[in-house]
Amino acid sequence: MEENIIALAGIFIVAGLFLLERHRHYALEQKIGRLVHELDCFLLSGESALEESLEEGRVENLRNQLAAVVKQARYQRERWEQRERSLNQFMENMAHQMKTSLTALQIRLDLAQAKASSSSVRGELEECQKCMERLTGEIGRILECSQLADQKISMWLERCDVDKLIRGTVNVLAPLWRKKEVDIVLELSDISRIPELYLDSYWFAQALENVVKNAIEHTPAGSSVIVKASDRIHSLVLEIMDEGPGIPEDEQPYLFERFHRGSYGKAGYGIGLSMARDILKAHHGGIEAGNRTGGGAWFRLEVPVLEGKRPYEAVRKG
Repeated sequence: MEENIIALAGIFIVAGLFLLERHRHYALEQKIGRLVHELDCFLLSGESALEESLEEGRVENLRNQLAAVVKQARYQRERWEQRERSLNQFMENMAHQMKTSLTALQIRLDLAQAKASSSSVRGELEECQKCMERLTGEIGRILECSQLADQKISMWLERCDVDKLIRGTVNVLAPLWRKKEVDIVLELSDISRIPELYLDSYWFAQALENVVKNAIEHTPAGSSVIVKASDRIHSLVLEIMDEGPGIPEDEQPYLFERFHRGSYGKAGYGIGLSMARDILKAHHGGIEAGNRTGGGAWFRLEVPVLEGKRPYEAVRKG
């Protein structure tokens, strides 16, 4: 009898220990699951309720370490956003001040042209007029770059023929690629299923033009630049591939930053690729770049294929 009682007590103890261990294991999985969820929220959206814990344990220690990393990352992001806002404000103020001075100078130049008597003077004033127009265009471009980065320019969405938009952009750059003796190879047969798409035709063409122009400038004479469009079911992907020297590995992380002019982008102010990035972002898409295996660089532009304007507006509000 006593042996039976002892055996039964042993069974209860073992069962109790087993249930206790299962409960501890379940509680540990719950803690790890919540920790992973909060970390995913931070990595995907930048928002997380991950805070330090006063409890003890290996999971709590890991949580506290991750909370410290998240706190530091938030601080760095806020500093970066503040720097971007200050830079955008400075650029806008500078551009507006310069445009005001240029307007006053333009008025005086027009008056001088009207009063000029000799042909030589008129010729000099015409050259001044051309310089004025170039300078005005460059200032406008810098202002647009700042406004795009600060999301102050709203995209005007309309149904666009993607094939026509790509061909039109390439034709705009015809003087450049013909002068450099570079061939443009279009591969657009894969977008027959999406002949039209809701885009801001002006700004999207500007983004594509900046990237294709960049590829042409880095491709030697007698080579080709490939512009390929693909329908990836829920997204439109444009790939621009050149046959130039490629992008140095140490410059790739900074390629789309404003005013970055490394060895790959020596010409201009270093704002073309950053503008393309901001335009794609405004279309809820993105852009990335890398080097081709056989030499040269590639750029991939991607935007979602959404039907109508309402999905775009819903994403923008979210």
